[in-house]
Amino acid sequence: MRRLFSLLLVSLIILSVISLVISCAPKPKEAVILRLVVPAPAGDWLTDKDIAMAERFNARAGGEYVIKVFPGESLVGVPEYLDAVRTGAVEMSDVAWGIYAGLDPRLGAYEIPFLFNNVEATVAAQEALVKLVDTVYQEKFNQKVLASLTTGAMEMFSTKPVKTMEDWQGLLVGAINPQLAAMTEALGGAPVTIVWVDLYSNLEKGVIDAALNSTQGSIMWRLTDVCRYVTMFSGSFGQNAYNINLDVWKAMPKRIRDILLEETKAAAQFGSNEFVRLYDEDVKTLTDMGVDVYFLPKAERDRWYEACRPYIEQQLSGLGDFGEEIKEIADEANSQFP
Repeated sequence: MRRLFSLLLVSLIILSVISLVISCAPKPKEAVILRLVVPAPAGDWLTDKDIAMAERFNARAGGEYVIKVFPGESLVGVPEYLDAVRTGAVEMSDVAWGIYAGLDPRLGAYEIPFLFNNVEATVAAQEALVKLVDTVYQEKFNQKVLASLTTGAMEMFSTKPVKTMEDWQGLLVGAINPQLAAMTEALGGAPVTIVWVDLYSNLEKGVIDAALNSTQGSIMWRLTDVCRYVTMFSGSFGQNAYNINLDVWKAMPKRIRDILLEETKAAAQFGSNEFVRLYDEDVKTLTDMGVDVYFLPKAERDRWYEACRPYIEQQLSGLGDFGEEIKEIADEANSQFP
């Protein structure tokens, strides 16, 4: 009996020691969650691109940091993306700079009309643009720009043919940023400022007659259901960029920063390459869908450019040194892709 008691006592002591060791052992750190909001809906290839990027990052980060992707407006409304990242309500976004140009005109400089020759030139400009625009975001919006991609040219999708500048007269045009609104006005149309997620409903209801949007975006958002005409003229170009809250960025270990930069740059390059590849494919897709695709002749495009020239010059000069730098970046890219 005494022996049994001794064994029980030893067992209790051993269990107590084991419990003490376990309780004193350092607990694994919880992963830092990075919520990435993207405007494209679930199932869209732009969203899939970000999901793939997140999976690569998560695997390399080893559980220390984890990116979770929230498509569309499932977590935050698109107009609030910038402020959400600024305040830390979410940690990251993949969205265009230009839609927030009302908060700072420098964010819309990339989308000044007729700044770039073609989509290839916009791809060549992205790295330099990131370095330049990052200074604005860090200075004013508490976030860092990691990488950016072109989303192609803004073309004219309309319910009636638009082949000359005269066809713009009286046309109610959905414009997703101030630059497109100004271009519409310079060409004789009446701009209606609309977030691109609302273009379809406004076209369907007859609130607007036309919309300035990318071919890929218009196909994905089914603008072709309500617009049977598209005029290809490369008047302005769109882009999306990966931004992260600056406080979150500064708190990251260098190893995690490097991984995040590498993976967002890779995703951005993939996206840009896809938009270049899809340009000709989109034209065929639109034609197969019964859309009347019209390529604006150079002489007419020159007329449109001249009508917009006062606005272009005023915008660039009004931005001072920043405007000069944007023009230099565009000129360098255009020289590579005339």
